[in-house]
Amino acid sequence: MFDVVFKASIAKNIEEQDANEDATSIDSSRGIFAISDGASESFDSQSWARLLVSRFIEEPSISVCWVDAARRLYERTSDFGAMSWSRQAAFERGSFATLLGAEWRENLQELEIIAVGDSLAVHLSDADTLESFPYRRAEEFDARPKLLSTLSAANVFVASRAFNTESCVVWPLTKQSIVLMMTDALGHWLLNTAESARSRADLLLAANTEDAFRHLVLEQRRIGAMRVDDTTLLVLGFDGAVAG
Repeated sequence: MFDVVFKASIAKNIEEQDANEDATSIDSSRGIFAISDGASESFDSQSWARLLVSRFIEEPSISVCWVDAARRLYERTSDFGAMSWSRQAAFERGSFATLLGAEWRENLQELEIIAVGDSLAVHLSDADTLESFPYRRAEEFDARPKLLSTLSAANVFVASRAFNTESCVVWPLTKQSIVLMMTDALGHWLLNTAESARSRADLLLAANTEDAFRHLVLEQRRIGAMRVDDTTLLVLGFDGAVAG
């Protein structure tokens, strides 16, 4: 069975884990996994990120109708009238978040990845990187990513003809396959490190306990190798695929 073998999330401020704007959702029985990174500069991105991952688990696809349904649910669950005028103004400027989803197709032995924004999926085999998506190089993180929004006008890119091909990839997997799903701070660090093989090995070793993962993240932040941001990792694999 292909499933989550490790999960952890470290807030940008480790003293305020409740303020973490990353979100994850998992349905192991159906082989569906999702992470989202809420944009800090937008209004209540934590709630929007949580809604997106929950919606992906319910319906693992992204389309104009899918996003519109998510927006309407967000609006229904937000008490606009009870907000202060400043929060109302922020609400009207919209919430934004990434979405990285994966669906395991057991009959085909393949994993479909859907990505909007700069959260990253990496396919490893015996600690060697086979593929990464949607980015292959660290420099790609420098561009401003497209994000899913509570504002209809900000989601027009989802209706484009190229969206389905650009936002989706299918990876055939073997019993040695490991797939990492991560938010951008960790993704940038993994692709940016000169000794990438050592970084992959360190990350897989740390993906054993939450304490080990926290130590890796905080140390890389301390030396300036990793951006200080909410940092989330899901490790997906078959039984025995990930050596601790």
